[in-house]
Amino acid sequence: MTETVGNSKHARFPQWLKITLGALIVVASFYFLITRLIHDWNQIPFRQLRFRPFPLIISFAIIFALHFPLYAYAWKLLLAGFGEKISTMKSITIMSVTQIGKYIPGKVWFTLGRISLANREGIAKTKGLVSVLVEAGFALLSAVLLLAVAVFFLPRSNLPKTVYLLFLLAPLCLVVIYPPVLNRILAFLLRKLKRPTFKLELSYPRLLYILAIYCLDWFSQALGCFILINSFYRLPLRSLPILVGGYSVSWILGFLSLVTPAGLGIREGIYTFALKLIMLEPMAIVSALLTRIWITIAEFIMALAFALFLSKRKKYAKKKTNPNRPSK
Repeated sequence: MTETVGNSKHARFPQWLKITLGALIVVASFYFLITRLIHDWNQIPFRQLRFRPFPLIISFAIIFALHFPLYAYAWKLLLAGFGEKISTMKSITIMSVTQIGKYIPGKVWFTLGRISLANREGIAKTKGLVSVLVEAGFALLSAVLLLAVAVFFLPRSNLPKTVYLLFLLAPLCLVVIYPPVLNRILAFLLRKLKRPTFKLELSYPRLLYILAIYCLDWFSQALGCFILINSFYRLPLRSLPILVGGYSVSWILGFLSLVTPAGLGIREGIYTFALKLIMLEPMAIVSALLTRIWITIAEFIMALAFALFLSKRKKYAKKKTNPNRPSK
C-alpha cells in the first residue's frame, strides 16, 4: 500500500487524476444537494424547528465518550492479536491526532500518520499497517451487519425485494472473521505487500467481541446523530433504526469511493436518501450536511486536544531527560 504510493510511476491510476476526480465528485455532490435544498426551501417546516442546546451538547458528549474510546480500544485489541502492546490512552491519542488525515486528498495520510505515531511507541510498521487494514475490514463488516438489521425497520412499501439479499451478508461477515479464513486473507495481503507473513493470534470469540465493539461504535455514532437532529427537529424514537442503517450504508459507500477524501459528498448524498424515509427531502439534506459538520468538528477538537497533549508530553520528556537544562 505505502510502496504503491511512493512509486507513482508504476501506478495504474495517477495520483493527480485521483485528486482531480475526487474534487469533481465532491463539488458535484454538494452542488446537487445545495440546489435541491434551495429549490425545495419552501417545504422546510420552519414552525417545527426549535433549537435546543442540551441535546446538541449530549450528541457531542456521546461522540467524545463513546465513539473515540470504542474505536481506539478495538484497535488496541487488534494490535494485541499481532503481539503488539499499547495502552488505551496512547491508542486514543494516536487515533485522534491522525483522524483528520482522512480529509487530505490521497486516502493514505490517515494510515501513514497512524503507522508513524504507532512506530514511535514501539509498534512495528508492517504490523501497524496491517492493523489499520484489518480495522477497516471490521468497521466495514460491522456496518454491513447493522445495515442488515435496519432492513427490518424500513417501510415495506418502498423497499425493493433485492434489499433482503443483505441478510446473506450477515453470515458471510461471521465467516470472514473466522481465524483460519481471516489469517489466509492476511497472508494474501502480506504477500501482495511483499512483507513477511504473520498471523492474528486471536480466538474466534475474541474476534466476535471486537466485531461487537465496532457494531456498538456505529450505534453510538448513529445515536449521537439522532440526538443532534433532535436538537433542532424532533424525530420519534422509532426512526432510530433507520438512522443507524442509513448512517452505516452512507459510510460503506463513502469508504468504497477511493477518490473522495473521507467520503465527502458521497456520504451526504446516500445519507440524505436514507433520511428521506423519515422526513421531507429538504430536512434530510439539512440533517445530512449538519451531521458532516458535527462529526468533523468533533474530530478536529479531539485532534487539537490530543496534539497539545502530545506536545506537552514531549516537552516533559525532554525536561526529564535534561533536568539541568535552563528553560527559555
